[in-house]
Amino acid sequence: MFITILILISSLALLIFSGHGLVRGSVSIASKFHISSLVIGMTVVAFGTSAPELIVSLRAAMEGHPDIAVGNVVGSNIANVALVLGLTAMVIALPVVSKRLFYDWFFMMISYFFLWLFFQNGVIDRYQGVLMVVAIVLFTWRAIKTSMARETSDKDEVSKTYPVWLAIIIILASCAGLAWGADLLVNSASEIALAFGVSERVISVTIVAFGTSVPELTASLVAAFKKETEISVGNIVGSNLFNILVVLGVTSVIHPIPVNYIAFRTDLLWMAVLGILLMLVIYPFRVNLATWKSNRQIKILTDLRNGRLTFWGGLILFVLYIVYIAMLF
Repeated sequence: MFITILILISSLALLIFSGHGLVRGSVSIASKFHISSLVIGMTVVAFGTSAPELIVSLRAAMEGHPDIAVGNVVGSNIANVALVLGLTAMVIALPVVSKRLFYDWFFMMISYFFLWLFFQNGVIDRYQGVLMVVAIVLFTWRAIKTSMARETSDKDEVSKTYPVWLAIIIILASCAGLAWGADLLVNSASEIALAFGVSERVISVTIVAFGTSVPELTASLVAAFKKETEISVGNIVGSNLFNILVVLGVTSVIHPIPVNYIAFRTDLLWMAVLGILLMLVIYPFRVNLATWKSNRQIKILTDLRNGRLTFWGGLILFVLYIVYIAMLF
């Protein structure tokens, strides 16, 4: 059993390292062709950071472990909000820097609702997967178009790039690492669940989900300790959106995913409640209501730029994550 646990930890490390390599290699190639950093961030980087979750879920679905495929995404979304944002906000308050955060959050909640609907059928089918993929393509296109309209020029430089030949080697090696790491992770997680009499669902929404959320957690905490307050809640909202629409969408297009609604009912509820709570703890009620009383413009109520995730909001989220994990075991 010790060897299996060691393999599990090693596979998580391999997934994180490979995901990072995929992002850096892809960004290097994109920058060589003078693609703006905005587009790179919203496409290449966003997809690259979701690659570990995608490969794990796809491998799990194809090998007959649907609970791991689904639990990986649902658990990761819960961990992103409650653990990653919770701990980071306890280190440094996180201001809202995105003008479109409310709409991104609303779209995320809509994706939660449709995921709940898909669960009612007992399977996430190919046509449902196509709908999710189309939705994320339209969402990304709209986001890029809106952002580009506000930015007439983009002169940001990518901090570090590699020569094209080296970037290609890094991408290929990273893809191989993701495939191998996903295979090791799924097999070792299944063995551990069987050995301890714990369901694959519990293993997937805790250990597997935590592992695939480690990149976000590490990046957020390091930035917080460096006092880089540009860390935004919007990054996590975007990550959760990609997890559902890209990871489950692409996986179900390639291989339909059988789902057990009864088993995941509580997890889906936690994911939705934490999503709503996130909005409540960052929403600038006093400022927006005062402004609305004078202007009576609805769009003022959706403006979150005065919002902030404080220490106390982060503490609430983190405590709820501990409660959630305790209830599972």
